[in-house]
Amino acid sequence: MSARGIYKGYTFADVSTPVENGRYRARVAIMALDGTQTRSQRFLDLEVFSSLEEAGERVVAVARAWIDANAFKDQLALPTNFSPMD
Repeated sequence: MSARGIYKGYTFADVSTPVENGRYRARVAIMALDGTQTRSQRFLDLEVFSSLEEAGERVVAVARAWIDANAFKDQLALPTNFSPMD
């Protein structure tokens, strides 16, 4: 992992992986923590870069942008097949 951080209460980690020709697929894991438990997590696959450093820079930029766009939204309000009871 080349980048790891906390931003606006979210934790993010660089989980980039090597691909063919010595290049790297930038990947980021973003976690919303509640004490010691993970409340939600997202994994984003990004572009392929020629170096791990470039991939890490992209990971940090995307993690912060995703958090800015999604912070304070109700992450548990997911679609469901259950009907509300009247």
